[in-house]
Parts: sequence; structure tokens; C-alpha cells
Amino acid sequence: MGADKEFTWEEVAKHNLEGDLYVAVRGNVYDVTKFLNRHPGGVDTLLLGAGRDVTPVFDMYHAFGTGDAIMKKYYVGKLVSNELPIFPKPSGFHKDVKSRVEGYFKDTGKDPKNRPEIWGRYFLIFASLLLSYYAQFFVPFVMERTWLQVIFAVIMGFACAQVGLNPLHDASHFSTTHNPTVWKILGATHDFFNGASYLVWMYQHMLGHHPYTNIAGADPDVSTSERDVRRIKPNQKWFWNHINQHMFVPFLYGLLAFKVRFQDVNILYFVGANDAIRVNPISLWHTVMFWGGKIFFFWYRIYVPLQILPLKKVLILFTIADMISSYWLALTFQANHVVEEVEWPLPDENGIIQKDWAAMQVETTQDYAHDSYIWTSITGSLNYQAVHHLFPNVSQHYYPEILSIIRDACIEYKVPYLVKDTFYQAFSSHLEHMRVLGLRPKEE
Repeated sequence: MGADKEFTWEEVAKHNLEGDLYVAVRGNVYDVTKFLNRHPGGVDTLLLGAGRDVTPVFDMYHAFGTGDAIMKKYYVGKLVSNELPIFPKPSGFHKDVKSRVEGYFKDTGKDPKNRPEIWGRYFLIFASLLLSYYAQFFVPFVMERTWLQVIFAVIMGFACAQVGLNPLHDASHFSTTHNPTVWKILGATHDFFNGASYLVWMYQHMLGHHPYTNIAGADPDVSTSERDVRRIKPNQKWFWNHINQHMFVPFLYGLLAFKVRFQDVNILYFVGANDAIRVNPISLWHTVMFWGGKIFFFWYRIYVPLQILPLKKVLILFTIADMISSYWLALTFQANHVVEEVEWPLPDENGIIQKDWAAMQVETTQDYAHDSYIWTSITGSLNYQAVHHLFPNVSQHYYPEILSIIRDACIEYKVPYLVKDTFYQAFSSHLEHMRVLGLRPKEE
């Protein structure tokens, strides 16, 4: 028998089409073109992962050993270089915590992807969004009172943020039902109601942030330019504008939604990548959802209101809703990862992160307010962020139930689990992190 064929990551990257689809897992390359339409997780997920090493993502969404027999049939060779950082083989901690949580659902007979409460929350979110929109522009009693319109704009902005934290986020992790069509429809609500791309979010979040949390050059969530407005990473170069950044940068978080809508176009049609995460050819479905969403968003947020109210008032109400949505999403995200105590791993000279992937997820994450049902509800359960990072495919409504399993494993394997009592403490940690990194380094 001849030696296995060897592939560089650049060679694998060329096979990223529906009719020519390679993926790499744990150093092995597979031609899964013929498996595409039989993939239980749907066509979309494989097309997103096409032409790249998907090892961390594969381990996130599959039980260890799942599909090994099937994958052997599609084996075509070995991956001999790496585009992004790689990790050691799963540790005892990773295997045990995964086995214990899977055992919990098996023993209790609960479906980790189905929880009836989620549909009630979705209904409340979309009802709040639509009713607050209708009140601002179609209810005479409200339209005659600007202060009431402002209140409903705030409610609408908060509801739009909840679309991002719930249906969008759940869909991007396949954690609501086992139906890929449901995931696509829920994800598209972000395109249409928020004017931001579900597809771009998938590249940034599912393929970038979750596998490579807080790793500079791999996690798009912590991507910064050469001279960025803020300094958030210890290895990032300091500039004078970072002095006292904690006092002014958070105000810019209100521009998040505005930035993302234009960044979407740039990523998909000009740059072709979200930081280090390459974009594959865009399917007809995602093309229609992307541009259809942009057009619908402009129609319902700008064009329709302009038929009823003066331009100045339309822009004021739009800005209020947009900034509320932006602030809520940004503050929620920053309190989880861009804080004092978390780790900022870097690969060695061979591109290897010398830490178990699951342990890294816990150590790069901060939880908060576990005892608060309200905070759990209004943050999409991201106050259980470490739980979410270890088990993104589990419905967020189960996070409190499996927390003790995970924390017990962390104690057993001496993996530090960071949690604050309140959101205020968690966000204060973000501000302190910004303050410290804004100080002039001694060598400057």
C-alpha cells in the first residue's frame, strides 16, 4: 500500500464547493461531496465548513466517536499544514465533561435541542418588536406624544437585541429542534428584522469565535486594526489614543449595529473573509436572504415611517432603537470575554495552542448572575457563557440544569471557572481590563 496523500491547507481550501467538498478533522482529510445531502445537520453546515480544518467545530457538535466508521469511507489523505491554530487531542477533562452531560440527557430522557419554553420566548420577542413598531407609526395616541414614541423605540431596540440573542444565536448553534430548515428560517430573522447577515454571523461566531475564543488572529470577535480605537489584547500595540479608553470607548458600542450592516457587505463581496475566517461561495438561499433582508430592513425601518412622519423624527426614533439594541448586545458580549481575569492564548511557533480546547473555553470566559432568572432571560442565557461554549448545541434553557455537572468536572480537573455574582461586577471587570490596557506600557 502506498503512502497517504498529503494536503496543505491551501490545497484543501480549493475544495469548497457543493460538487467538490473536502474537510479536515484531526489531521485527516475527507472528501464528503457524496455525503453532503445525507448529512444529518443539513447541507448548509457542511458548505460553511468546506475547504477547512473543522476539528474544533466537529468536536463541539458531535459525540466523540460519532461518525468514525462513516468518515473512513471518505478518507483521502493527511493534512500537513495549518491555516489556523490547532489543539492537542481531547483531554480527560474534555472527554469526561462531554460524557457526563450527554449521560444526563440520556438518563433523564430529555432532548437537549427541544425545550417548549423557547417558543414562548420567541413569541414574546417578535410580538414586542412588531407591537412597539406599530405603536410608533400607526397608533394616533402614541404618535401625538413623542415621549411615548421614544419609549416604544426603546422597547423595539431591546426586542431587536433579543432577536440576536435568541432565535439568531440558537439557530447558529443548531440548538433549537433537529431541523436544518428551522435553523435557516430563525437565522433569517436577523437579516430581515435587524438588517444584519446571518451568514456573516455564522462565519464570525460558529466558525471563528467559538473554536478560537480570544485567540488573536483567529477569533474575529477580538479582531483589531493596526491602530485600533481600542486596545483589548495584551499583545496588541499601544498607541496614545488608548489612554483612558475605558472612559470613552464604551460609548462607541452604540454604533455596533450600524457598523455591522455595512461590514457584512464588505466581508461577503469585497474582502472575502471575516478576519482569518475565509468566506466560501455564497448559495442562492443566502444571497436572497442577504439582499432581501437589507431591502426589507430599509423598507420597514426607513421607507414606511417616512410615509407617516417627518424625516427628523424617523431618524431620531431609528437611532434610539438602534443604539439600545447595539448597547445591549455589545455590553453583554464584552462582559463575557474581554475582561480582566480571562486567558488570551497564543499558539507556539508550530501553530499549536498548548492547552486542551475545552479547558481553554472555560478559561477564556466569564459567567455572571447565575442566580438571576431575569438576567438569564434577557441575555439569552449568556450569563452561563462557559456552559454555552462547551455545549453550544444544547438549548440555552438547559444551561442551569447542567451547570453543576460542568463545575464539578472543573473542580476535579482543576480548571478555573470564573463567575461574578452580578452583571455590574462582570462589566466592571471589562472596564478595568480596558483601563489597564490603556495605560502606557513601561517600555514605551
